Amino acid sequence: MRVAITRPRSALTQGWHAMPVTSRSPIPSGIAAVADALRVGNADWIAVTSPFVFHVLESNGIALPRDLHLACVGEATAAAAPRDADFIGPPPASAEAMVRSFPRGTGRVLFPCSVQASTVLEEGLRDLGYSVDRVDIYRSEDDPVGVAALALLESDAVIVTAGSAARSIAAHWPSNTTLPPLIAIGEPTAHALHAARIPAAATSATPDRSGLEACLERISRDSSTA
Repeated sequence: MRVAITRPRSALTQGWHAMPVTSRSPIPSGIAAVADALRVGNADWIAVTSPFVFHVLESNGIALPRDLHLACVGEATAAAAPRDADFIGPPPASAEAMVRSFPRGTGRVLFPCSVQASTVLEEGLRDLGYSVDRVDIYRSEDDPVGVAALALLESDAVIVTAGSAARSIAAHWPSNTTLPPLIAIGEPTAHALHAARIPAAATSATPDRSGLEACLERISRDSSTA
């Protein structure tokens, strides 16, 4: 089974075709604002919904203070953190699930994120009693060349890793090429695919290899009985 995944090559992608379909650009003003907020120490929590946030902070020499509580949307994001998280959201690792399980309270939450991130988390935390400072520190942009290269692979299935990848595929997939079955990592990506009118054939509740392989087995089994 030929499998492609919209992520750069890593341990997760071993044996699959790794083909990103988006690019990410840092936002210097947002990064500087996060650095200032952490230096002043006026936040009680930092909420992170993408592992890429940690990459941006680290590449700009920004460390998390030890007394700052760290909240991650799910296990995959927590695994990328520079230290243990104080709160990890439950499956399916979405902003909605994170809000439902986050403790009610007061204090200030720093939320560094992508320009494309939804407002679900910040609005939900405010409803729980927190003040939230959202800071956009990077943006995801479509990569039409990556989508074209993905189409040329003629894969039996494509694993879509984020909502931005879903939107890029929907916008740039060649009209003369059949779209293979899509596997969404997490409900947010599945929702993005549905909104783009290219619904997922399967959704992995976990971003690990075992969850994705279970989805691939299901698709292979369905195609063999079709």
